[in-house]
Amino acid sequence: MYYLTVKPFLVPQPQFASSSSSSTSSSSSSSSSSSSYCSPRWSSPKTRREILLEYVKNVQPEFMEMFVKRAPQQVVDAMRQTVTNMIGTLPPQFFAVTVTTVAENLAQLMYSVMMTGYMFKNAQYRLELQQSLEQVALPDAQDKKDAPDYAPGTQKNVSGDVIRWNNVSGPEKIDAKKYIELLEAEVEELNRQVGRKSLNGQNELLEYLKSLEPQNLKDLTSSAGEDVVLAMNTFIKRLLAVSDPSQMKTSATETSAPELAKLLYWLMVVGYSIRNIEVRFDMERVLGTTPKLAELPPGENV
Repeated sequence: MYYLTVKPFLVPQPQFASSSSSSTSSSSSSSSSSSSYCSPRWSSPKTRREILLEYVKNVQPEFMEMFVKRAPQQVVDAMRQTVTNMIGTLPPQFFAVTVTTVAENLAQLMYSVMMTGYMFKNAQYRLELQQSLEQVALPDAQDKKDAPDYAPGTQKNVSGDVIRWNNVSGPEKIDAKKYIELLEAEVEELNRQVGRKSLNGQNELLEYLKSLEPQNLKDLTSSAGEDVVLAMNTFIKRLLAVSDPSQMKTSATETSAPELAKLLYWLMVVGYSIRNIEVRFDMERVLGTTPKLAELPPGENV
């Protein structure tokens, strides 16, 4: 477990920095401003804030293993690479690296890492949308024959028809030459996709983030409202504990680099999942449908 004996510096909403009792009061008094929806899985209406708080109060480090198995591979790799860049790559079996800091600095780091996970989810949405828009229909075989760098269909020494099965109309015939040209177009498209994903070993999600302008990058976290900030601060308070806020600048904590890396990765996963829960909440509220359990991110079936 990754529990440390310090209390977070709660940013950027100062009203969330009070004790647990005042946080509960804030949640109750503000619940009317949060969208409410009675999901088919819940017996009574729950606000977005209540759902997020329930998640951050119950999510466990074990969910990271499920996340690795079920999340998109490029997201998992992007998180690992980001944490590695933050901590360093010295092998722990040869170097005992210890990280020491005060509570205020640690809490700011934890908040920033959670927001990074939140940003990764939004970036994934936008990247997938961009790729969907780029995914144009495969070119017609006749169009391909007219292209100057494409071998004319007459160079294919084949004749006759090919029978394909249409799931709606049943068997249908297509000219063999035209069918070969369609297959070549599909291969070309697949090669383009493979080349785009490989990027010489680079992570597609991270490369997408690097390509964004500063304002566009900032927009990836602009959707994080009060409910999200409160949920993140609640999770930080769950991990850290100091009864006196004045000790934030003096209370020190010390941990090894590998343990800190695990903590940061967990925080990133939770931030990513918080955004996922937001989207799921809106989907259920608008469509009145509940996603299948297998479709939900790890730890989000609260």
